[in-house]
Amino acid sequence: MELKPQIGRQIQNCIDDLSSLVTGHGCALTDPDVLRKSMELDELILQVMRNQRASSKKVH
Repeated sequence: MELKPQIGRQIQNCIDDLSSLVTGHGCALTDPDVLRKSMELDELILQVMRNQRASSKKVH
């Protein structure tokens, strides 16, 4: 799966932010900031999956 550079950077930034929140700042996984960032990451991943699915339908 090939990601567009922009969305790849957004996903990596979310991962980095989550890591910083949890390991750097000691936030719990139930912390509202962690949950918000996790949901943002989920949405980005879903966007990539939808785009990939749409692309594969065009090929077939």
